[in-house]
Amino acid sequence: MQLLAIILAYALERTVTVGKNWHWRRLVLRWQHLEFEHTGLKEWKQNGLGQLVWALIPAFLIAFVVALSGNLLLHFIVGTAAIVLSIQCPQARNAYKEYLDSANAGDTAQTAEALRQLRLASGRTDAAPVHDLLLWIHLRQYFAVLLYYVLFGIVGVLVYATLRDMRRPRRTSSINWQRAQFMIDWLPTRVMTFGFLLVGNFSKAAGIWLSSVGNIPGDNFSALTKIAAAAENLEPESSDDVTSTALTTVALLKRNLLLFIVFIAVFTISGWL
Repeated sequence: MQLLAIILAYALERTVTVGKNWHWRRLVLRWQHLEFEHTGLKEWKQNGLGQLVWALIPAFLIAFVVALSGNLLLHFIVGTAAIVLSIQCPQARNAYKEYLDSANAGDTAQTAEALRQLRLASGRTDAAPVHDLLLWIHLRQYFAVLLYYVLFGIVGVLVYATLRDMRRPRRTSSINWQRAQFMIDWLPTRVMTFGFLLVGNFSKAAGIWLSSVGNIPGDNFSALTKIAAAAENLEPESSDDVTSTALTTVALLKRNLLLFIVFIAVFTISGWL
């Protein structure tokens, strides 16, 4: 059932246009901004922990109702919908297409603008190259959602998507918030990069991956990009080539995603899922 939900969700994401107001990010933000007349609840929501708990209520409530029903068909439909709403990233998809088109046309100004849009979609503020941005977007928008659905079902998808997309609680320090983001992305980063070892250069990337398990380097973005660079040659073919690294990265991500879908299929057939 999980395998069918994942395949259907990823197929729908590419063929069906979901309105922005139905993206999980928008739903979470609207929920966070709900105002109530009750003074006690309003004060509780202004607390950092209260804001966090409040934001997670929809995820746990949906998962609880589905589990309480005990209906496999309902579980399948809601699980598929949860994945579809959580992996929506039209800004990144459109920016990537625009990047390739403008780069092939030799429009440097439009290429730079498309790269800026990709950077915005990734949530990165540093001047990372295009292949690093694509890796990070794929990890947070696609792979992590898939992994948490396999491990924890509907609640795993929605809790991760909520923590990924919600606005930082006002009374939560940026350091604590960065630590929380690091924690929810730690496992997906290590699992996804382990796939790079299997579909790329194992001997060259294995040492870096083992170090990343011990948090060296100390952040998920660096671990992800360094292992990918070791597993696959991401250097441009020539000095004026700005698309080959992006295309190579996307090919690596597709092979890696296909590998884990095969793993899920094998585990499902063997009865482990």
